Amino acid sequence: MKTLPNGEQFLYNGRIDLSQPQKPLLTYPGCSVETEFTGNKLGIYVMNEAMFQYCSVGVILDGIQYKFELKENDKEIYIEVPVRDNLDVHTLTVFKRQAAAHYIRFCGIETEENAKVSKPQKKYVLNIEVFGDSVSAGEICEALYYEGCSDYDEFKYVGYYDNSYFAYPYILGRKLNARVFDNAQGGIALMDKTGFFCGPEIDNIIGIESTYDKASYVSYSEEGFTDWDFSRFTPDLIIMAVGQNDHNPDPSVIDNPEFTKRWKKKYKEIIADLRRRYNKPVKVLMILTLLIHDPKWDKLLDEIETELSDGITKHFTFTRCGKATPGHPRITEQFEMATELEAYIREWFHL
Repeated sequence: MKTLPNGEQFLYNGRIDLSQPQKPLLTYPGCSVETEFTGNKLGIYVMNEAMFQYCSVGVILDGIQYKFELKENDKEIYIEVPVRDNLDVHTLTVFKRQAAAHYIRFCGIETEENAKVSKPQKKYVLNIEVFGDSVSAGEICEALYYEGCSDYDEFKYVGYYDNSYFAYPYILGRKLNARVFDNAQGGIALMDKTGFFCGPEIDNIIGIESTYDKASYVSYSEEGFTDWDFSRFTPDLIIMAVGQNDHNPDPSVIDNPEFTKRWKKKYKEIIADLRRRYNKPVKVLMILTLLIHDPKWDKLLDEIETELSDGITKHFTFTRCGKATPGHPRITEQFEMATELEAYIREWFHL
């Protein structure tokens, strides 16, 4: 029995484009579809839109995580998932492991005839929205036993070791019982023509200033840019993890007062616009990660906190911020960040 996505049986998380109800589009890393079903048969239907050389989809069935490589594009495919436990009700999550390596359309599930498929009933303590780069997307986090190491060539530009499930935003969400929308993309910086996303040509590089209000955010995708409906999700907390890639193409800009003034102005404008769209004074936590970077970028976040001086925009610094690893944080380091954030957020929100 095939159950299509356009019913009430599925719980969607993340900036998912629902304009085609029978095949909703998962864009950002960690976008997920959850459901519960009876019986002992499961298959998922997906359609892949590849934008890079390796793509895979994540599936969690009854607490067991699977990875399925997506080798075919632009057509609906069927993936059978082994049902191991004879349970009265099974829990299923289909999620996007990677960032702009691809988009993926969820086209439904296959179960036994007469199986009951129902939407999970969940209550969250917090709603959290994240804007960040490859660290926030969980890129290369599965390169285990390479903690504190550079990213070797076999890790880079492949996507095999990416897994958004183990990125600190989603680990944090599970720790806090929070609903998380993670709008992260590798190589992205705050402003257009800085960072790496959509490069290498400088004029093609886009920053968060061009994506923070988008559902489809990849300029070279089939969909191009599409606007996000902010009424669909209102966060209690926004985590801004930006500044890691902003030195490109000119690392000396951090010492240019004109540039840093413009950078801080744009940062504050985005925060103000997000609060306007949500029509509430959402708390904002500004961070940079364990990945090695120039500490002068952290000082800019201190300056923004001081200049706003509103009590709801704060800069949090990890114990090993910018000092821990020259490569992408691995799962253990992602847990380290999530654990420190959990303690700080629990105190801030009195949880």
